[in-house]
Amino acid sequence: MKPRTAEAAARTIAGECLVVRTRVLNRVITGLYEEELRPLGVTSAQINILVAVIESGEPTAGEICRLLSLEKSTLSRNLERMEERGWIRRRRGDDPRSRHLALTAKGRRLVVDATPAWRRAQDRAEELLGPAGAAAVFRAGDRLLRSS
Repeated sequence: MKPRTAEAAARTIAGECLVVRTRVLNRVITGLYEEELRPLGVTSAQINILVAVIESGEPTAGEICRLLSLEKSTLSRNLERMEERGWIRRRRGDDPRSRHLALTAKGRRLVVDATPAWRRAQDRAEELLGPAGAAAVFRAGDRLLRSS
């Protein structure tokens, strides 16, 4: 049923909107990870890309985009910075048009060195969300990852 007034529509949206809640959740939780990782000079997005490359073998950029639900331009900007810092390299695949991603020794060390900072952020996020909230985020995230 269509609301009769802007105030009624606003109450409905404010009371039920998933996007506003997920955006707040994203900003707050991302901020925890950024704060912990900042001294290492890596962002939460970059550490997730590094981990995804390790977990995927030597994927293409397109595979990482699909895996992490990233826009190509977002991944490209991050890969450029990560290559400049010596964390990642691109190599030609069997198809000359494709480039495969691999971590350098420096990138692999960074993942190991970043793990304690990541763990602190993870613990803070789980504490903030509470056990039920953290479990709900995991379930929802896993479901979305499986469907993509």
